[in-house]
Amino acid sequence: MITYAWRTTLAGAELEDVESLLEQAVEYDAEAGFSTAAPTAVGGGAVHHLLVSIAPPGERGSVALDRLPDVPVVAYLRLDVRGDVADVQFVVRPEFRSHGVATLLAELLDEQPTGWSSFAGLRRLRAWAHGAHPAAERMARRFGARVDHALFKTLRFIGGSRPFVGDEVGAAVEPAPDGPAEMIEGHLAGIAPGERSVLARGRTRLATPVGSVLVGVDEKDPAAQPACVALDPAGVTAGDLRALLATALLRVQADGARVAQMYVDALSEAFVGASRELGFQHDQSDLLYVRPL
Repeated sequence: MITYAWRTTLAGAELEDVESLLEQAVEYDAEAGFSTAAPTAVGGGAVHHLLVSIAPPGERGSVALDRLPDVPVVAYLRLDVRGDVADVQFVVRPEFRSHGVATLLAELLDEQPTGWSSFAGLRRLRAWAHGAHPAAERMARRFGARVDHALFKTLRFIGGSRPFVGDEVGAAVEPAPDGPAEMIEGHLAGIAPGERSVLARGRTRLATPVGSVLVGVDEKDPAAQPACVALDPAGVTAGDLRALLATALLRVQADGARVAQMYVDALSEAFVGASRELGFQHDQSDLLYVRPL
């Protein structure tokens, strides 16, 4: 039913086909915030692109599939290989979801010599599921993947009739042109554009004696768009984490924000605890799956 082809680069019509697929998927998945892919981004290793095609209508072996459009690419997979591990980004065109495309592709890549075995020494696959995608857990169970790490996207409502009240730490205000650092390797590569735009606001560093936190609000309409709060909890005590977060919330609230968004390392008890104490509410979980080959 499906065929696939590897490419070391994408250009011309193939790149346009992939970008069109991703554009439609991003629009379809916008509210859920599901993962996307970045075909032209620089990788940490050797990048390979997998283009998945399907037979023309009338030759697909299914009435339901025959009703779907005749398009050159029905799914796209980006593989970033670094030694014995590879990061995977995978997106199926919305019309072709729930028809077994992903499952069949995974089986073919396991079985055929042009699949995973064509990459000498590859032993593990890593893939992020941003948000509660209905297929992620099912695919993970079927193919022996496990959750290796997780980030919680949290929200804290502030300002208005119920402003945040807390004690702030004296902070020097510094520019942070590079924005928030990646908390867990590979998390930002496939993040949804809406989430990426929030993180991109974190261009101001509040440097305090106990650590630093990045913040930022939407310049055009800070009350309508989430503000960014981002920090690395490594080496910061629970009490200092609360102080840093309170300082950040007071800053973005003063700048006009009505909601702050922050990613929390799910494996950091101190970070999770501090965020909950300050009223951050869980919005979604981003899960890192690892599958041995």
